[in-house]
Amino acid sequence: MQYESRTIRVLLIDDDRDDFLITKSIFDSLPADHYTLDWVGGYDAGLKAISEGTHDLYLLDYRLEARTGIDLLIEAKAYNPSAAVILLTGQGQYEIDRKATQAGAADYLEKDRLDAVLLERSIRHALLQKDFETGLKEKVRERTEELEQLNAVLRREIAVRKQAENALREADQRKDEFLATLAHELRNPLAPIRNSLLLMQLKAHEPETVARSRDTMNRQVIQMVRLIDDLLDVSRISQGKLRLMPEKMRLSELIETALEISGPQIAEAKLELIQKHESTNIELVVDKVRMAQVLSNLLNNAAKYSELGGTIRLESKRIGGELAISIIDSGMGIAPESLPRIFELFTQVDRSVGRIQGGLGIGLAIVAHIVQLHGGRVTAHSEGLGRGATFTVILPLEAGQQG
Repeated sequence: MQYESRTIRVLLIDDDRDDFLITKSIFDSLPADHYTLDWVGGYDAGLKAISEGTHDLYLLDYRLEARTGIDLLIEAKAYNPSAAVILLTGQGQYEIDRKATQAGAADYLEKDRLDAVLLERSIRHALLQKDFETGLKEKVRERTEELEQLNAVLRREIAVRKQAENALREADQRKDEFLATLAHELRNPLAPIRNSLLLMQLKAHEPETVARSRDTMNRQVIQMVRLIDDLLDVSRISQGKLRLMPEKMRLSELIETALEISGPQIAEAKLELIQKHESTNIELVVDKVRMAQVLSNLLNNAAKYSELGGTIRLESKRIGGELAISIIDSGMGIAPESLPRIFELFTQVDRSVGRIQGGLGIGLAIVAHIVQLHGGRVTAHSEGLGRGATFTVILPLEAGQQG
């Protein structure tokens, strides 16, 4: 028991001084270094003492002026539920004993039968009971905290699992949508090719018809080759087999190569291309084919999502030790909720022009991966639908080019 090694402080709450003197005489017969006895004579003072926990144990008289010790005990327990209290009364009554126990008293003693042995035994019993209840409450508190922590972990695990399930469900849905889109996109060129072949057979004697049919077939085959190339790139990315062949080249050469690829689509859409470069003589160490693929994909995207007669801006500038290349269009824009997922595989932004133009939803993911392999990053920004979009490729510069 925690009280064995120190003096136990006892407070008598009794409005009769003679009772205090009698009780003190009993305490005087107990070992002096084991107990101290203090006394207060009023209800309010007793209530304050128990509520504040001023002593280890309280001897509480049943009669306190116009009220009872049970009234005081009930009121005090609301503030100090662990207080060790022994109720004292002038006569033994079962009903008072029962009420005292219900109110939280540890024991009930009759004054006219009180002696040192009975009092000390009752005090020890009350303090043991207090220790037990305190220990039990502490264990309950500790166990409750453990359960709360386990519940928190469980809730987190459930949340993570639900998130993973949702992600898998979404990925599965996107995969199904992608396969449907793939079948559609690969099938689309077949009808023009088949029609062109038929025309060439029927109109073999008309050179102009044959030439137009041949041009149509050529465009459709190029489109199919682009789709298949993108699929092969996705396969290489998934297997970690996409490799770079870096070489030193000027920015002007990179831009020229990208525009050779994207120029026809920009021209077909009757878009104005505006260029603004801090310097096109900046040297880069990049894979020429792959980085041209990045810029041409972004330029093609800008053309695809822009209305006829719109503008595309191609800008570049140094920012510290990096080069930022931006493609800014005046087209359909991107909804805010789509921006966080725009570089994920099989993600198509729901823009009406884009839906009409088609696409597998893998181009931007390929762009992001190629840029990352170069040690750079790519960002997308849009003020919302109908307000255009900006894609910025940021590449590291060599030490000599960082000034």
